[in-house]
Amino acid sequence: MTIIKWIGIAFLSLVLLSVLSVSLMNWDWARDIAVQKVSDLTNRKLTIDGDLTVDWSLTPRIRIEQIQFENAAWSDQPNMLELAALELRIDLLKLIRGRVVFPEIMLTKPHIVLEKSSEGKPNWVFLTDEEPSSQDRTELPIIERLRIQDGRLIYRDLSAQTAITATLVTINEQTDKEATELEAKGKINGRPVQISLNAGPLIAIQHTETPYPLTLDLQAGKTTLNISGTITQPLQFKGLDLNFMITGPNPERLSQMLGLPLPSLPPYRLKGELSYLENALQLKALDGRIGNSDIAGKISLNMTEPIFIEADLTSKNIDLDDLGPLIGLAPDTGPGEKASVAQKKEAKKEAASPQVLPKESIDFERLRTINANIVLRSKHVESKLPVDDLIMKVIIDGGHLILAPLDFGVANGSIRSRFELDTRTQPVKSKIETEIRHVRLGEILHRFEMADKSAGLIGGQATFWFNGDSISEMFASADGGLLMLMTGGQFDDLLVELAGIDIGEALVALFGDKKNDAQINCAFVDLPTSNGVMDMDTLIIDTEDTVFLGKGSLDFNTEQLDLIIDPKPKDLSLFSARAPLHIGGSFNEPTFTPGKSAIIRGAASLALLPSAPIASLYSFLQEEMKDGKEGNQENIHCSDLVDAIHQARD
Repeated sequence: MTIIKWIGIAFLSLVLLSVLSVSLMNWDWARDIAVQKVSDLTNRKLTIDGDLTVDWSLTPRIRIEQIQFENAAWSDQPNMLELAALELRIDLLKLIRGRVVFPEIMLTKPHIVLEKSSEGKPNWVFLTDEEPSSQDRTELPIIERLRIQDGRLIYRDLSAQTAITATLVTINEQTDKEATELEAKGKINGRPVQISLNAGPLIAIQHTETPYPLTLDLQAGKTTLNISGTITQPLQFKGLDLNFMITGPNPERLSQMLGLPLPSLPPYRLKGELSYLENALQLKALDGRIGNSDIAGKISLNMTEPIFIEADLTSKNIDLDDLGPLIGLAPDTGPGEKASVAQKKEAKKEAASPQVLPKESIDFERLRTINANIVLRSKHVESKLPVDDLIMKVIIDGGHLILAPLDFGVANGSIRSRFELDTRTQPVKSKIETEIRHVRLGEILHRFEMADKSAGLIGGQATFWFNGDSISEMFASADGGLLMLMTGGQFDDLLVELAGIDIGEALVALFGDKKNDAQINCAFVDLPTSNGVMDMDTLIIDTEDTVFLGKGSLDFNTEQLDLIIDPKPKDLSLFSARAPLHIGGSFNEPTFTPGKSAIIRGAASLALLPSAPIASLYSFLQEEMKDGKEGNQENIHCSDLVDAIHQARD
C-alpha cells in the first residue's frame, strides 16, 4: 500500500504537469514544476531528460520521455525507476468535476528496482519532512487501462540471499481480453527459483468486486508448484478461489522461502483447493502422497504470530517409515520406497555406522514458532509390525508438544501411548507412557516370515522420561521402566527366529541335544531403567520342563548388551543337557556365548524374584481376555507361575 500511495502521488504530479501544460503551453516549465514537486515529496531526485508532447482532445494524450527516479542512498543501483516513455490520457471533463481519471496509461521499457538493505530497510519507504494527515491525503486516481511494454522488475533482499529478475508485459493489446505475463528467475533464500505468471490486466487488481484470474507456475530446485483460479481482492489477499498442485523431494526445503516451519519428509505430491477465510489460509480437499503414504483432509494456517496450524487428516495407508525423518531417521531406500537424494545419502551413512540410535539433533526450534492442533487417522499402517490402524492427535502450544492419543491397533491388540515433549527447557525434556494390550506375538512373527507356532499373547506397561535433542541422547538419559507378560508360544523356535541367525552350539547348550518344543506357559520381564541403562532384573520363561531365568542389562549409552539366560530344568535328569546362554556385544552386532562361561554374573534365584509386578500385570492381561476360552486357558499357566513364585518366596 505504501508503493501504491507514492505511485498515486507521482500520477497526481503528472496531472499537475498536464493541467499546467494545457493552460500555459509551456512544456519545459511545467515539466520542471512536476519534477521539483515529486523530488520534494520523496527526498529523491526525479529527472526527466526527454521531450513532453501533447495531442489535444477532451482526453488529451501526453507523452513524457526518459524518466529516472533516484534510488535509496544505500543501494548500489543508482535509480529505483527508469522509464523510456510514459504515455497517458486524462479525462478533462471528469477532472473539472474533481475526479482524476486516466482512460489509458502506457509504460514503455520500465525498469523498476525494489530492494531491502542488509538491515532489512526497503527502498520504497521515502524520507519525508512531514507525513500528510488523513485530512490532507488525496484520493488515488482511477486508471481504466494500463499497458506495459518490455517491462523489467528486479527484487533484491540483501538480508535473505534473495534476488529475482522479472520481465513484465501486457499481451493481446488490441482485444478486450488483455492479460499480464510475468517471467522471473533468481534465488529466494539462496535457492534457485523460476516463476511464470499469466494473469488478468494489471490494473484490474484494484477492482475488489470482480474475480481476478491468474495461473502461476513456480519451480524451486526440484520442487514445482502450480496454482490456477481467481482472487476477488488481490491487494488484500482475500476472496481466493484457487486450485493447487505441488510436488517435491522434501517439503523442508520450502521452509525459508515460504516462511513456514515445514517438516522433513520423503518426496511428496499434493493437490487441493486454496482459499483465505478469517485471516487463515485454508487448504481443503487435500489429496496426495508423501513417500509411500496417501494423505487427504484439510489444513488451516492462521498467519498470526505464532502461526497456528489446524488440520484434520486421514489416510488409507501410512508407511511408518515415511515419518522417520521427523526424528532424525532416514526413510527406507529399498525397492519400491521413495526418498530424496539427500535422504538416500543419509540412509547409506546410517547403514555404515556402527551405531543404531541416531545421533543427529532434531530441530525442535520449529516447535517454538508454531502452535497446532492436528488429528491424523489411518485405516492401515505399513510397518514391520502388523499395525491395523492409527489415531494420533498433535497439540503444540508454546513449544510444548503432546501426542495424545497415540494409538496403534497391533496384531488384534493395541498399543496406546501418550507422549509429551517440552522444548522450553535445555536439554529438551520428554516423557512417554504406553500400554500394550492383547497383542498376538504370532502375528508379529508372521510378518517376519517366522514360525507362527511361536505365538503368544502379550500385555505390558511402560513409562520413560528422557532428556536430550536426539534419539541417542534421549535413550542415554532414559529413566523409567517396562513390564511385559506373555502367555503361550514355543521358546526354542522363538529364540531361533528372533536371533535371525544359526547360533547352533548356543542353542544346543541351552535346550540340550534333544530337540523339544519347549512350550511356553508364561513369560515375564521387568526392565527398570536409570540413566540410560536398562537392567533386566527379572526375566522368567516358564515351559513344561524348564524355567528359564534371565538377568543382565542393555546400555543405551554405549549400545552394548550383557544378558544371561539360565535354564533351570524341572527334571533333574536334564541338568547335564542344559547350560546358560550369554548374549553380549553391540546392538548392531550381538554375540551368543553358550556354556558355563556365560554365567559369569550368575542367574537370579527363583526365590528372590518379586511376584507383585507379575501378579499385577497378569491381572491386567486377564481383564482383556476374560471373554475368551483360549485366553483363559493361557492365563491359567500364568496364574500357576505367580503361585509358584509366591510359594518360593514363602
